[in-house]
Amino acid sequence: MSVPGLPTSRPSASMFAVLACLCLSPAIATSAHAQHQGDIGVTVVDDRLEVVGPLGGEATDGVFLGVFGDTGFPGFTSNPGFDAAPGTLPAGRIGFRAVAGLRRWDGDLAVWLDPPQVGERLRVSFISLATVVDDTAVDGFDLAVQPDGGWHRHVNFELLDDADGWREPGVYRLDLTLYSTMGLADSEPFTIAFDFDADPAEVEAALASLAPGSPCPADFDGDGTVGGADFGRLLAAFGTADAAADLDGDGVVGGGDVGLLLASWGACPQ
Repeated sequence: MSVPGLPTSRPSASMFAVLACLCLSPAIATSAHAQHQGDIGVTVVDDRLEVVGPLGGEATDGVFLGVFGDTGFPGFTSNPGFDAAPGTLPAGRIGFRAVAGLRRWDGDLAVWLDPPQVGERLRVSFISLATVVDDTAVDGFDLAVQPDGGWHRHVNFELLDDADGWREPGVYRLDLTLYSTMGLADSEPFTIAFDFDADPAEVEAALASLAPGSPCPADFDGDGTVGGADFGRLLAAFGTADAAADLDGDGVVGGGDVGLLLASWGACPQ
């Protein structure tokens, strides 16, 4: 959807290189450690990576917020970063995977649009490394653990134009999991919601939809009823790590999720 008057220019590649250096300077340093408020905390529990936080705020059960433009450039942010305290990790590398394509919140329908309905893409980069999240799950890249066992990294997130050269204002959703090269189990999926010039009420509604304990998590289309459209949505994600359709939270959409959907068939609780 085109939005006349919406600026679409982005910083040059050289400017992004400068930004990357600025963002990475605290990440590279190993003589001191300072947690950044709002970052995604990374720790290890029972030989498994786990994300916590946001740091410096109230825990949000795997949902984090980024704001495009917080660095002064529309459609760009290096926040939130990732932050493991010194001594947390063994030597090796930590990386990410996008477990689903890029989604956008539809405030009128009160539902997250499926990735093929979203024309924009998200570029995730770190110096010369880059991954573009479009319509499907995609592997990202991994970065070295610091010599002190910490892992403080700020990657760059850039919202790319759709086919018409526009970026729709709204809230975008990136579902991720972290992996390691050291034999640690992958983290549970978590979500970064990015505010791109969205109305504050829209941001609040989008974040509320991601809160755990929804009385009707299988109502994917938000029509108040678990029915055929929701079943089709789940089947389309079957066998993937789509966090939105993973109703039982085991990391993959499978038979257990089908059973939960069928058990909740019909009108949602009020």
